[in-house]
Amino acid sequence: MSLHGRWLPALLGLGAASIAGCYTPTVARTQSYHPSDADLSVTRIVHGSAVIEFPETRLLLDPWYSPTPPLGPAEAIGLSLENLPPMRGLLITHKHDDHFDAETLREFPNKSLRVVVPRGLGAELARMGYSDVVEIEDWETAQIGSVVVTAVPARHRVAENGYVLQGNSLTVYVAGDTSFDADLFHSILGRFPQLDAALLPIGGIRILSRRLDMTPEEAADAFAILKPGHVIPYHYGLTGPMPFVTAAANPVKRLYEAMGKTDKGSQNAIVALDPGESWHHYR
Repeated sequence: MSLHGRWLPALLGLGAASIAGCYTPTVARTQSYHPSDADLSVTRIVHGSAVIEFPETRLLLDPWYSPTPPLGPAEAIGLSLENLPPMRGLLITHKHDDHFDAETLREFPNKSLRVVVPRGLGAELARMGYSDVVEIEDWETAQIGSVVVTAVPARHRVAENGYVLQGNSLTVYVAGDTSFDADLFHSILGRFPQLDAALLPIGGIRILSRRLDMTPEEAADAFAILKPGHVIPYHYGLTGPMPFVTAAANPVKRLYEAMGKTDKGSQNAIVALDPGESWHHYR
């Protein structure tokens, strides 16, 4: 059952109906995607959604364009669905509505691209019309264009894949919305000792007192273990009816502060992106 399938009835029953009625996501429809000749580009869309681009291979991560009130992003969605560039593949981390957005996936115009999902989700994507779906689980691999995709463990309340992407002699870790687990991160480090970039969740999100992802301080601890060349904070900015839904206040600022306490130089590794903003990395 999805995140909203489990929690929405309880939230509505606790007086959230008025919030659901007035919440409408904002989409930056005039924002355009600008392709780059960089060896790696990451464009943050909103929350846990991003475009990750290697030369000749562009991937869309967890597209979320149809939030279900009363939960949704507090920020504008940085790139509209119609303004996205052509993709070579889709990556889905798990089946919570803010990562497995069924309405968006049904409406996505290109059903022939490769979709990589956790084991057990393939049949649902096939019913939506996708013709090239690959299910993988921990340490299994798939190929999308020039990029090797490895599923890595994640600690969450449903089955979830993190992903390590290898292409163009670069390695990128996508954490999904995993909770902090030192052993988990050490296991990833053991297999991928040199990460050029890591997308780490910093939302500190709780729904009815249940933690869903890392706090900024825990993300700083994860960085200290993984030691990526760059860290891109993401999976934050979720809003919902207080006090049933809470998230870290000023999460990016707190990440800077937490990393500065152990090593001020590590703050230079942080790449904080607004929705729709891109980071271009050259080797």
